[in-house]
Amino acid sequence: MERESLETLATVLAVTRVKARLPQPERVQELLAAGDPGEVLDSISQRTLFDDPVLERARRDVEEWTGRGMGVVSVLSEAYPARLRDVREAPALLYYEGSLAAGDQGVCVVGSRDADDAALRVASHVSTALVEAGLTVVSGLATGIDAAAHAAALKAAGRTVAVMGTGLERTYPRANARLRADIVESGGLVMTQFEPGAAVRRANFPMRNAIMSGYGITTFVVTAGEHSGTRIQAVKAVEHGRGVILARRVAQTTSWGREMARTGRALVADGTDDILAQVHDLQAERARAEDLLRELTA
Repeated sequence: MERESLETLATVLAVTRVKARLPQPERVQELLAAGDPGEVLDSISQRTLFDDPVLERARRDVEEWTGRGMGVVSVLSEAYPARLRDVREAPALLYYEGSLAAGDQGVCVVGSRDADDAALRVASHVSTALVEAGLTVVSGLATGIDAAAHAAALKAAGRTVAVMGTGLERTYPRANARLRADIVESGGLVMTQFEPGAAVRRANFPMRNAIMSGYGITTFVVTAGEHSGTRIQAVKAVEHGRGVILARRVAQTTSWGREMARTGRALVADGTDDILAQVHDLQAERARAEDLLRELTA
């Protein structure tokens, strides 16, 4: 797979930074439609041929980041995660360490940072089962359920992907620095939509949850509170057409979980077989859609 040039990456970065009224999702759609970041930059900015400080700064930044060993991939690359490209929130650029897999078959395992022992055991058991089924475990590198999911995948010698809510130069929380290193060393992936040096804000984490949902086939919520950030990912999973799977305790103890289960927007799982069956159904549904698209465009 051909590696993107620094100039392509810098121009895409400039598209995201240039002052214009066009929201970021629309900029991404313009990039995908045109396939040429220079064309998009020209269309949304007033740049001149010899005076483009935004592009010059972007060139310096990309060169510095890649020189520090950081991976950068744009939405235009064949290496960009295919499922993530499908959703409105797909970022123009991803920053990463480890191994990209465009066709990754990942299941998000998410839940509370302060999960009890029973919930942690569920996260570990489900993550192990997913790995044994040849699937990737996707989570957010937080304490609690996230860390348990990543650790179980690693213990089972499987692939796991950590989606962060900070720039790549940070590890949040710091206590998970060794876990992060283990993910990369095992052939997994640590990635973020936030460029290095970006400020850490509370809004970053709901945005991170949307990216996680987009990356995965579906989301399994192990445990969550009434106002948990995990609820945001559950809602996004439904919006993305991924569906969401709730542990029964979530469906019973939260009003949003009960409502999602009652309206059929979420499956309630009593065991790993329920989760794997849902994953296989969604994989088959996507395969049928892709076959139909190939027939229509042949």
